[in-house]
Amino acid sequence: MSTKHIYPSSDGLVLKALRGAVALNPSLKIHSTSKTVYTYGESHAQDIGQFTSPPCVAIISGGGAGHEPAHAGYTGRGMLSASVSGDIFASPSAKQILQAIYLASSSGAIAYDAHHATETYGWKDVVVIINNYTGDRLNFGLAIEKALASSLMKVESVVVADDVSLLQPISEPRSRKSLVGARGLAGNILVCKILGALVQRGADIAHVKILGDAVVQNLASVGVGLDHCHVPGREAHLSGTMVMSEEECEIGLGLHNEPGVTRKKMEGPDKLVADMLRLILRSKDGIGEFLHVASGEGGRPTDDVILFLNNLGGVSQLELAAVLDEVLEQLASMGVHPLRVFSSSYMTSLNAPGFSISILNISNIENSLNASSTWNNTATVIDLLDDPTDAVAWVGARRWPASGHARDAEERGRFNENENPRAPEPSRIIARTEVVSNWTVRSMRSACEYVLLQQEALTEFDTILGDGDCGNTFGAGARAILSLLDNGAVNLNEMPAFELVEFLGNILEDQMGGTIGALFAIFLTAVSTSLRASEEPTTPQHWGTALIAGLMALRKYTPAKPGDRTLVDALEPFCATLLQDGSNIQKAVDAARKGAEDTRSMEAVLGRAAYVTPPKGVEILPPDPGAWGVLAIVEGLCKGLSEVD
Repeated sequence: MSTKHIYPSSDGLVLKALRGAVALNPSLKIHSTSKTVYTYGESHAQDIGQFTSPPCVAIISGGGAGHEPAHAGYTGRGMLSASVSGDIFASPSAKQILQAIYLASSSGAIAYDAHHATETYGWKDVVVIINNYTGDRLNFGLAIEKALASSLMKVESVVVADDVSLLQPISEPRSRKSLVGARGLAGNILVCKILGALVQRGADIAHVKILGDAVVQNLASVGVGLDHCHVPGREAHLSGTMVMSEEECEIGLGLHNEPGVTRKKMEGPDKLVADMLRLILRSKDGIGEFLHVASGEGGRPTDDVILFLNNLGGVSQLELAAVLDEVLEQLASMGVHPLRVFSSSYMTSLNAPGFSISILNISNIENSLNASSTWNNTATVIDLLDDPTDAVAWVGARRWPASGHARDAEERGRFNENENPRAPEPSRIIARTEVVSNWTVRSMRSACEYVLLQQEALTEFDTILGDGDCGNTFGAGARAILSLLDNGAVNLNEMPAFELVEFLGNILEDQMGGTIGALFAIFLTAVSTSLRASEEPTTPQHWGTALIAGLMALRKYTPAKPGDRTLVDALEPFCATLLQDGSNIQKAVDAARKGAEDTRSMEAVLGRAAYVTPPKGVEILPPDPGAWGVLAIVEGLCKGLSEVD
């Protein structure tokens, strides 16, 4: 658990955060006393997209702070009319909530009399979206009762209880009755979006209530945490039984540091996602099925669903996107293909490293609405999710193809996701008879082996002045080439020299990545182009000229020159010396070694090393790791070329 924060105390933090949220949207204001953020004045009656009718219902939600961007970030036209915040992980009081109801109901309120075709200003009816926690239920409930008693407005509530981790299927032998029910998780934000869009279309409170109840009844979520979160200013006093080891996770971890339902050893993301999906699919075991999957042709089709992936605050976007891909792959293996996919930090738990999966069954919602005698709205859930909003925190594609989105579908007439578009072949025919010889292959192998021998040293050098990945980067390129030589997937002996050099550049680009991979790819591509341009058999002089062409290409894209403490300090003297005396490669290697050694006394002006201060106690700097890696390559090449069959 990370306990380091920018703000060492939570005193005043919630109000400052709300002011920050309001600064992002000019149509919002804050009522500081009640910690309410609300849409204000005439701007609320302006149109969004094609919907110009002013709403006659206000939507509000809220809860404890610590779940940002919920709910201030979802306040705005097309979503919430107002949101109210308590302290961190504490429900707002009934007085705060009552103020939020009044602010939402009175702000920009316009009632439309269809019979007389007139508009009158007044109080809007209010629908309150509540997460199913005891404090929220009580305080929001009290505020609703007070609002009903003190005004003529109508107030309805929709309770979100999407966390299925607490719901043991009644088929389980040890299942027991619970009066608490499921907790509210990130599915709350989906409800806010759907009902907010319906209100923007002019629906009355009865229709909003019907749809809200149908949505929450067909919404299921489950979360997982790799650790607990930490509240600024509080002592980290987790007991030994609550502390998770590096190998553990908790399925069902609550939004407020509540322990999870199941603590288990992590066995890989695929197993974790499978366990979470299983909980969702079995959430109605014994009383029906949450999601119907077609068993064959001619029967009931698979239900249409929405997938909603939520970052609890501490998962990198890199991993969250990979989790999303895993969830989609597992759903696809069941025959389930979500019509809409959403993924972001929608409702967090401060800095908790974890995520939740939510699935909304829109087929069941449509069936429920069609069975209602009072439902006559033509808007679908998909329409409402696609409707625009100016709530700044809502993340989702605004446009989807009418037929849905198949991410793996092949683009007709072009190429699929596993193919790379190829450049057109050169217009002239290249007459070339010489091909790669055995000694060239041998020298390539020797160069890779030399690099691997130096990998640990490269890592050590880069750790002192850099990010420590140089050894792994060079090693990845060397292992990729060795694997190619060992498995015989490509017959190198039938390749012209220029084609081999281009081929190696592509491998290093793919396997090394980053700055070094790009530098080698640019260099080798230009070398290949130079060799290709010559119609004479390749000679040492041609190689020297080609290597200089590679250097010239690098200069187009990097200002690095000898003396800047980069790989150029070894590469340029090697190339220049080989151009002068192509028959003496050892002399070129010696020049590269001198260039690499000289970097020990140089001050870096490019790359990460330019702004990394040497650790205390390090008086003599190591050579530049990139230059040392180049030296390992050319030394290995020289060694391989010097060996006689």
